[in-house]
Formats: sequence, structure tokens, C-alpha cells
Amino acid sequence: MTADQQAAWLLAWSIAGRSRVRVGRWDGRRDKWEYSTRDERDLTDEVPVKPAAALLYNSHGMCRTFVVDVDVPGTAGRQVLHQIVALLERCGASVIVDRSPAGKHHVYVPLRDGLSVEDASTLAKALALRFPGVDPLPHTTGAISGCIRTPGSPYKDGEGCQELVTPLDTARRVLLTRNGSEVLGALRRELSEELAEMAREAITLARPIAELEDEASVLNAPFVGRVMAPRFVALAREGLFQAAGYSDRSTARMAVLCAAVRSGMKFADVTARVEDGRWAGLMSLYLNANKPGVLIGQEWRKACAFVAKKQAAKKSVRHCNTSEALVVTRGGPRVKSDQEVAVDEHRFVRRWRAVLAEVEGLELSGPRGLHARFLLRALAAAAHQKGSRHVEFGVRSLSLSLPVQPSTVSRVLAELREEDDPWFVLVREGEGTRADLYELRIPARHAELSERVDMPAGKIHALRPVFRELGVVAALVFEAIEQGASSVATAHVRAHVSRAAAFEALELLEGWGLIERDATGRLIARPELLGEIAERVGAALVVGLLIERFRAERRAWIEHLSRHAVSAEWWAAVVRDGPPPDDELEPGILYAA
Repeated sequence: MTADQQAAWLLAWSIAGRSRVRVGRWDGRRDKWEYSTRDERDLTDEVPVKPAAALLYNSHGMCRTFVVDVDVPGTAGRQVLHQIVALLERCGASVIVDRSPAGKHHVYVPLRDGLSVEDASTLAKALALRFPGVDPLPHTTGAISGCIRTPGSPYKDGEGCQELVTPLDTARRVLLTRNGSEVLGALRRELSEELAEMAREAITLARPIAELEDEASVLNAPFVGRVMAPRFVALAREGLFQAAGYSDRSTARMAVLCAAVRSGMKFADVTARVEDGRWAGLMSLYLNANKPGVLIGQEWRKACAFVAKKQAAKKSVRHCNTSEALVVTRGGPRVKSDQEVAVDEHRFVRRWRAVLAEVEGLELSGPRGLHARFLLRALAAAAHQKGSRHVEFGVRSLSLSLPVQPSTVSRVLAELREEDDPWFVLVREGEGTRADLYELRIPARHAELSERVDMPAGKIHALRPVFRELGVVAALVFEAIEQGASSVATAHVRAHVSRAAAFEALELLEGWGLIERDATGRLIARPELLGEIAERVGAALVVGLLIERFRAERRAWIEHLSRHAVSAEWWAAVVRDGPPPDDELEPGILYAA
């Protein structure tokens, strides 16, 4: 690293909307670098060793630097760059330019007053219409996800960095003085034709309010309960109301608030998300209001009244079955009540889980064992949810508690049940819309252990939502620290993961504030932050998208069944050989219930 790279990197403090960066991670499957929420870190003076992109928007959905990403290398890219800089200078803008080792450029326009996410997205799209080769993505991904590799950031292949083209002293002066609102006004006038074309397209694409209201705003699913639908979560996070189908900010705000009411949130929950930046997009929708703090309270009361009115209209009459005969026994043996049976079942599941916790690190070791460990935990959570050791959850439902595809869940289930002394047995194979029915059992080899093991108190977790994004190794390390491991050396032993993996997971957990150190260096877990961080890393959004996908697949499967009358022999063939080809069935449909 050179002194010039260090000096250039320090400019990120004046470019970023928040003092956070996303460190790049190579995605071999997609053959590209990803800048995901999972790899978000605090911005520091130290130049990162990997490519890093600074977040452009603050917690109110405002960017302080408008960025034009010229995604064309070589001579063609330089021509586009000169045209864009000339346009901006005609508008009175002072700009900063950097260049990557690949020959692509970024143009930075520092602003005094800031720019809302919707306005920045609109300008970026208009520039992309005028100049093919401009990538509007830094601004069109929204208030939470918008980011850019700033000067001094290492390049993707590790060779070189984002190099300043503008002299360093000039760049510092531009960032200090910044550009006024008159520059943005002049830029809008220059791009008036493109903006008018986009406005006409937005009117055409805007969806009727009645159609939007018909869409489910809350989803219910095993392991996760009630969650807001992904469209409303994305709108609250990113603030791109036109992309969501709304023609104005006011209607979009009410849609988010009504979805929040239906999901069971309180007003304090909403204001907390707005204030800490989780819902920066919603805050950006209030930027045109004189008193946004007062208006959000007024609109919340309207949303509560609107939802209550809708629910009252749909509320069904509760029926009480008075026809059921009461059976009275006298003098016969006492039969356990349903409640007593449920207590016995819960006690068995806790003992089963306690035995598993004692041996899972040894019996289910290695990368493949991680999926098995959390799948068995998911079965225990499902058993508690049903109050029975008999579990009838499909692979889609089980996959909601794991960061893997339903096909992987199906494979791991098959491997586990085929063991000589398994943790569960198949009682009944799935048929039609019914899933396989499994019965939990304590393996005979652990019968003695089951008699002396201490049963855990409290809730049994499968994989808590935040770790869908942070990873299962981070989940195990966090769990070990939560249960008393005070150092990474102890945590990696208790979690049964490698020392290197434990150190990497600890760095990730500390970066998100889930693990802290006291004055003596002792590790302390912060479980109360799990829900907040799950929203910050987008885990709730991912789960919502999965629920919608699984619902669509299930509808397609039910429609397929309704068109084809099948016999028991047909089901046996499906179980043995897999589902038959069906040209009308969408490819990629998962046939397990």
C-alpha cells in the first residue's frame, strides 16, 4: 500500500452517507464479486485488504454524494467520461473522478443538501438513458444497499486500487465546498427529455391501488411466524416507491404502515426502525413533509383505523361445538388428559434435544454435518410447535430454518433416516399434499446417556433468522459464547468448528455488535440484538421471498394434482423413481410437500 492510496481512501469519510462499508466477497457460482449486507463493517482509516464499497445513503435515505458509474473501459469509456464531465460542468458542478485498473471510471458529485433515494435513482436512470454504458445500480438499489467503491479501495483482482484522476488537493477542496441545489436543478433541466420519458413510463407501469391492496401484506410460516411481505419490507428499507408500483410517496407510506399494523408491530417498533436506519427508505418517503415526526404519528393512527375496519369486515363468526357428546367414566382406570400427554411429549423432545446436544459435535462433524445438526434442531423445534414427537413438516417448511435449498433438506433427511440407529424414523411416506411423517427417537446407543443428561430450559432454536445470512458457523460460535464460552479458544471447542473458522466467525459477529468484549477481554453475547441485526442484514426479506416462492410452487403442485387422478401405485412409483415429466408443470417445481 502506498501513501497515495492511503490518502485517497480517507476521502471515503466525506463521500459515504454512513460510516459503513461492504467488503467484497468472491461468488464462485456467479463468477463475480458481491457486496452483501453480511460483509458490512465500520468505515475506518485503515485501507481494507479486499475491495470495499462505501454506503451512499444515511439513515434518513439521503445521499451526500451523487455518483455516476461509467462501466465501460478503454477509449469508449473515456469518451463517455468526457461527455458526462462536460455535462456536469455545464450545470456548474465541481466533480471528482477516479479510475480502476480495468480502465473504468467513477464520477463523484458532492452535495451540500443531499438527495433523496428516489430522486437520486431517477437522475441515475436518466443519465443511463442519455449515455449508454452508465450503470445506475449504485443509486437504484435503494437506501440500504446503495454503495460504491471509493478512491483507494483495493481492486477486485488484488492488483492495484481505485486511483484518483483528480489531483488529491482538488478532490479535498471539492469535498469541502461541495455543490449546491442549483447544480441539481440545472442537471434536471439538461435531462428534461429523459426525465419526461421516464415519467410517462412510470405512469404506464403504475399499478392500480385496488390491485396492490389485494396482495397479502403479511405472511405466516413455520419457524418464523408472521412477517411482512417482501415488497413492503423492501419498500421500507430502500424507499423506491415507483419501483414498488406506487405513484406517490403518501400512498407508499400508508402501504408500509398498514403492513406493519397487520404484522403486529407497535408504533414504537416502527419509530425504532426509522430512527436507527433499518427503515431508511420509509424515512425518505417523509422528506417532502413539513413535520415528518408529527405526520408519521398521524398516519400510523389512520393505518390502525383502516386495518381495524378491514379486519372487522372480514371477521368470521366464532362457532362453539355444543353437539359433541361428553363421555363420563366411573370407576375405570384414569386416562391421561390431552394436556398431560402434551407435557409428556414436550418432556421427551427436550430429552431428545439434550442428548443430541451432547453428541452432535462428534457424530455430525465436518461441513456436511453442519446441515444435519441444524436440520435435527429444526425437527425438534417443529415437534415442540406441534406438541408431539411426530413431525409432519415438508422440506420447504424445514428449509425456512436452514440456509439451504429444499432439495438439500430432502437429501440430508434421507441420509439421516437410513442410518442403522437413526435419530428419527419414517412413519408414513408423503402423498399428495401430505408431507412425510417422522417420529423422533433417542438412538439405542444413547439410552444410558438419556437417563442422566440434564434437560435444557428455555426455547429450542433451529437456526435463528440472522444466521441465514451470517452463516451456520457464526451461529454455533455465537451459541457457544451465549452459553458461557469466554474466549475464542473455548468457543471453537464447544462449537466443534475449526479454530480458523471460529476466528473468522468471531470477527463477523463483532463487526455486527453481536459479540462484545468486557474490560478483561472476556467475550459477551448480545442476544437481544439478534432481531435488529436480522433486519439489517436482510434476513427477514429473504425469508419472505422464500415463503412467496414456496407458496407459488405449492399452488402449482396442487393444480397439477387436480388435473391428474392418481393411484397408490402411481405414488409408489413417484417415491421410487421421482415425479413424471409434465410439460405443463413449471420447471424447477419441487415435488416434496
